Amino acid sequence: APKAIINMLATGTRIVGRAFVDAYKQANINSAAARAAAGNMKAVADGDKMTKASGITVDESLKILNLDDANDKESMLKKYEHLFAANDPKKGGSLYLQAKVIRARERIEMEWAQEKLKAEQEMAEKQ
Repeated sequence: APKAIINMLATGTRIVGRAFVDAYKQANINSAAARAAAGNMKAVADGDKMTKASGITVDESLKILNLDDANDKESMLKKYEHLFAANDPKKGGSLYLQAKVIRARERIEMEWAQEKLKAEQEMAEKQ
């Protein structure tokens, strides 16, 4: 009987020990994944300051203004003017939607300004 008890204790200890080792390995894997995800989030946050400043992405702006291309300035201005007028609160429109239309235009214009700045910097570097 004492030998059986010792065998059970030894077997139980091995099982619990393996469980702790496996749990430790999994915790390390989870920790590494969390660190990688946090690093990616910081890169995204640092990379798009215009989105943080405006509160809207270029994709959202394109959807609001019903545009396919952010570089089509003439089409963007036409759609902006139409949606701005259509959502005029004095004509029964929504001030909220009108503000969204304004933000969408501003965000696309920020993108244009950024592209222009990059082009100017590239030209200056070539000279």
